[in-house]
Amino acid sequence: MKDYTVSEGYYGRDLVTSRRRMQALKIINIIILIILAFAVILPILLPWFFVFKTRLEFSYNPWSLPTQIRWINFQEAWVAIKIGQGLLNTLWVCLGAIVGTVPAAAMAGYIFARYRSKVTEVLFYAVLVGYFIPVHMVLIPLYQFSSRLGIVDTLPGLFLPMAAFGIPFWTIIYRSFFRGLPGELAEAARIDGAGHTGTFFRIMLPLANPATVLAVLLVFIGAWSDYLLSLILINDPKLFTMQLRIAQFLNQYGTDHMPRYAAASVIASAPTLILYILGHRWIIRGTLAGALKG
Repeated sequence: MKDYTVSEGYYGRDLVTSRRRMQALKIINIIILIILAFAVILPILLPWFFVFKTRLEFSYNPWSLPTQIRWINFQEAWVAIKIGQGLLNTLWVCLGAIVGTVPAAAMAGYIFARYRSKVTEVLFYAVLVGYFIPVHMVLIPLYQFSSRLGIVDTLPGLFLPMAAFGIPFWTIIYRSFFRGLPGELAEAARIDGAGHTGTFFRIMLPLANPATVLAVLLVFIGAWSDYLLSLILINDPKLFTMQLRIAQFLNQYGTDHMPRYAAASVIASAPTLILYILGHRWIIRGTLAGALKG
């Protein structure tokens, strides 16, 4: 009886110790998640500390609350930075990147998933190689090639490289998704008389809607936020995207007009934030569907 009590005490201590360790790990995980969330949210909230202030208020105490709400900073930023033209240019670039990326990646992914042979395997590995090439490594050859084609300082000269860099990744995603779909669907469509094109567009592509919506949303967000390719390939101020216009304004005036700069940053980030809020469910569905089917 005495031995049983002693062993029971040891087990009880081990149980208490393990519970304390679990609680400590939970607390550490919560702290880490709070820090990461703060690091993500801070760039979004930071412009709102400055956007309603005057230049004088920002100069004396940039971290204080504004004395009054000054919506005129948005109007002044719109005129000074020419945000209207920047938004239009950026929108055209985003649409061009989507049109150039999503259809090509969907068709390539379907071919690699359904028509397996040595040739398609070699081509797929070639696509993988293209995916692992960093953009920074090919900036100079890209500029030289675009210059020879005469598409430097044009919007197609900007969104076509974006599409070229995006196609390998989304081809892999579509291939993974199509491989998870039942092959009997394509066979049944062929028995009913549908050709390869009809099977793809009428049967298989509609089933890949989660991947398509995910691709459209993320390609749009990526093209909207692009700065590097725009900086290299666009020199005409009339064709500047939002990122270039804001950077040009900051380089020209520095922090002297920080309220206007903050207002422009809020306007530039608003479309992607709204798009993510409206489409985050599709992003999660597409990501999970691709992971489960792959």
